[in-house]
Amino acid sequence: MEKYKSNLKELRLAAGLTLEELADETGIGKRTIITIENEDGANPSVGTVKRLLKYFEITFEELYPGDEG
Repeated sequence: MEKYKSNLKELRLAAGLTLEELADETGIGKRTIITIENEDGANPSVGTVKRLLKYFEITFEELYPGDEG
């Protein structure tokens, strides 16, 4: 199974959000956000991914661009 790194950290920083602010806004734990941001192949729940997609108003492919090459 391929592992993909998310763009979450870049999205969060571009929005000017701290970890705490994103956690408060989405209801996702700070530790979960850190894991998604820093670990290739982090495996968040579907619900967590859906909350991030809705919050940032992005597609799954924008959060997890994968290997385009």
